[in-house]
Amino acid sequence: MRKILIILFFIAGLFANELVITKYLENKPKISVQFNGDKNVLKILDMDLKVLDHFNYKYNDENASFKVDFEYKNNNLTVRYFSGNNLLQTHIYKSNTYAFFPFLVHKAVYDLNKYFNLPDAKFLIRKVIYSMLVAPKQANIYISDYTLSYKKRLISGGLNIFPKWADEKQREIYYTKLGKYATIYKYNIYTGKKEKILSSPGLAIVSDVHENKILITLAPQGLPDIYEYDTVTKKLIRLTKYSGIDVSGKFWGNKIAFVSDRYGIPFVFSKDLNTGKTIRVLYQGKNQIGVDTFKNLLVVSVRETNKEFGENTFNLFLINKNDDSLKRLTFGGQNMYANFSVDGNSIMFIKREHFFSKIGIIRLKENKVFYYKLPKILQSFDW
Repeated sequence: MRKILIILFFIAGLFANELVITKYLENKPKISVQFNGDKNVLKILDMDLKVLDHFNYKYNDENASFKVDFEYKNNNLTVRYFSGNNLLQTHIYKSNTYAFFPFLVHKAVYDLNKYFNLPDAKFLIRKVIYSMLVAPKQANIYISDYTLSYKKRLISGGLNIFPKWADEKQREIYYTKLGKYATIYKYNIYTGKKEKILSSPGLAIVSDVHENKILITLAPQGLPDIYEYDTVTKKLIRLTKYSGIDVSGKFWGNKIAFVSDRYGIPFVFSKDLNTGKTIRVLYQGKNQIGVDTFKNLLVVSVRETNKEFGENTFNLFLINKNDDSLKRLTFGGQNMYANFSVDGNSIMFIKREHFFSKIGIIRLKENKVFYYKLPKILQSFDW
């Protein structure tokens, strides 16, 4: 168990004026926003409009020709589009419970963005799953919206960690239940159906999913390697065979990216699945922990200080393998657990400063970063 905990620590990251603002949408639609209803609903609406950053909006602006009226009442959100005094469209978003209101707002703003044919904003309507420690050897898995305002417990009882979405429609997840053996399960969030995938006497964690292939970190003899598992044929292939620690595998085109201690300390490497060639990806910082990929992009958390006492600084860097470009995304603090959105234009991460944590959302094309307070520390999450 002690070895497993050390490896978990390694995987999880050893447990805003950060971006230069440039023009992305030079002619943002000018709209007037009117709202009537619960102040908590208004707070989420304001978050969505700010993070999306696709509209030049003001509240109750009489000079705007296009007006959007939001009305929240009896757990339902009604949205009306006006051109001048002419009603163009009416949308009604319904829910049986008050707690679900963040998703109603997200869908309403998503639809408004789509109405103007603006760049895609799927990140607004994606669900987030996360694991959170609630007691010694007890971790629950929850489902939420991207602001973590909504919260519903999915799985409890024991140490349930490293949830990962199993499909694009976000109907099922993979997660690891840690006990005498590490067991990976597939769980349907709507039906509650649970399917055992595999068990290992060491460590077993799903780190990435692509169609019917999943990357798994397994440590049957104590030291972890990256494996590929085919969910159709049930075939398991070992992709790395290093006599050390290889973890956090991510699909990256015809390669996989992963974290390894091949130089004695963790750095990010890539392995070509056709030729078998393994190379170090980034020569930056004291070490590198945590990695995520989207098409040709890769985001890495890099330790840049070497303090013996006090907090070290971990910043996020973005790599584009098509042109070998490198871009710093954050400055200061401990920035970890970077996770691309489904469209690749947003990155969710956790920032820790002075014993406090917050969720960060980086909008890459908009060149902006936004933060939300995080009341408790998350073990891991997936977007």
